[in-house]
Amino acid sequence: MLDAFILISFVSLMVFGASAEIRYRSIDNKGATNVVLVDNDARGSVEITDAVLFNNGKEYPAKQIRCDVVNGVATYKLKFKRLTVFKDCKVTLTVNGETKTIDIQKAMSDR
Repeated sequence: MLDAFILISFVSLMVFGASAEIRYRSIDNKGATNVVLVDNDARGSVEITDAVLFNNGKEYPAKQIRCDVVNGVATYKLKFKRLTVFKDCKVTLTVNGETKTIDIQKAMSDR
């Protein structure tokens, strides 16, 4: 019985650790609102076709999008209009044709 519990725990940890997702890294307001996101499991080439910041009930399309991939780690650098208030803040990206939503507000409050 104990062996089965250990095996199930081990498999659950492997599945949890293998799930790749884009994560919030930082935000700053130096000249514009700059958001940095990271994907530790970027495979092959990465193409971002759209990025929108949702803040306080409004949408702000990205003014600039950069993506650098080094050793399977993608760093997304997004530049938006300079904002001074952050409320219900989320970023939606279209990466390789798939839409992803990152809850910036939750990530900022978790730190």
